[in-house]
Amino acid sequence: MEGLSVRRVDARGRVYLSRGLRGSELYMVEVDGVILLSPSRERILSVVEKLSARSALREYLALLGGLGEPAPKEVEKLARARM
Repeated sequence: MEGLSVRRVDARGRVYLSRGLRGSELYMVEVDGVILLSPSRERILSVVEKLSARSALREYLALLGGLGEPAPKEVEKLARARM
C-alpha cells in the first residue's frame, strides 16, 4: 500500500508525523480501533459514515447468524445490491 508507514507513540502519547504536516490542523477520529487523520472535516466525516455503515452491517449479519433465519449470505447479497 502506497503511503503506509509506521510511527511510534512516545511515553507522552505523541505521534510524530511528516515534516510536511508541521503547523497543520488535522481532524482525528477513531473508528473500530482505526485512527483516521484528515485536513478536511468533510472528508473524514464521509469516510466515517462509510465505515460505520459497514460495521453496522457486520453486526447485523452476526446477529442473523446467531438466530439462523434468514441466512446471512442472503441478507448480505441483498444489502450489497442496495448499496
